[in-house]
Order: sequence, then structure tokens, then C-alpha cells
Amino acid sequence: MILQLLFIFFARVIDVSLGTIRMILVIRGDKIPAAIIGFFEILVYTVALGMVVQALSDPVKLLVFCSGFALGILVGSVIEEKLALGYRGIQVTIDRDQLKLVEELREEGLAVTCWEASGKMGPKLVLSIIVKRNMAGAVADKIANQAPDAFIVLMEPKYFQGGYIKKK
Repeated sequence: MILQLLFIFFARVIDVSLGTIRMILVIRGDKIPAAIIGFFEILVYTVALGMVVQALSDPVKLLVFCSGFALGILVGSVIEEKLALGYRGIQVTIDRDQLKLVEELREEGLAVTCWEASGKMGPKLVLSIIVKRNMAGAVADKIANQAPDAFIVLMEPKYFQGGYIKKK
């Protein structure tokens, strides 16, 4: 009985974790990897569900099934965060007199496209940067440290083509 409960619990953790990763891949447009993950996700889910449906009169199995689902969401989110798949777009609005920051970012190998804008408090620069997702936090932190008044928006591009992107 204990082994069966453990199997149900961990099967749910695995299938929901796979589902979380699959959903993110679908949103990003990675259809083939998402389909492959989906196959294994539903295989594990069906086996676990079958064990619970056969014993609906046993509330412990249902509770274990639901608990595995909840933990699977957390585990899947952590795994996806660690994988840091894809790219992030960073849009930054800074005061125009902080042009030095643009040059520093470019010296680090980042592709920075900028243009002038008009803000409530005067002339601004808008920066557009695309980086690998695992770099986005460090780049945003650097900008925030150099320009504490910067307005920084992180975005997840679904598709882009051409241009220059720092790979590391």
C-alpha cells in the first residue's frame, strides 16, 4: 500500500513537472519537443490516474494524487527556471545623459539598439536588448545599479530573426 501511494505521488510530481515544461515550450513555439514531452507526461498521468480511479473509495489515494499535482507545479517551475530556455528581451528607458551606459553594455558584447524618446521628466533613451534568458537577470541588475531611475521591462520574445545576440 505504501509503495502504491509513493508511486502515485511521484508519478504526479513527474507528470505535472513535464506538463509545466511542455506548456512553456508550446508558448515559445517549440512544438516537437513539447509533443515528445507530452507523450511521456500523459503516459505517467494515465497510469497514476488508473490507480486512483480503481480506488475512489480510498480518500488517501486521492489526497496523495492531489498533493503530487501541487508539488509537481513547484518542481516543474523550478526545473524550467534552471533550464532557462530561450531568450529575453530587455527594454530600458533611461535619461538621455546616461549614454555612457549604452557604450558599457556594448563593450560587454551586448547588442543594444537605442533611440531617443520624450518622457514626462525630459529627454530619454530607450534601449532594446535581446539576451539568452540565463543572462537577463544579470544584465537588468547591472543596468539598475548604473542607472537607479531606469525603467526596465523584461519580455519573452516568441520569435525573432536576424540581428546580433550575445551567445554566452
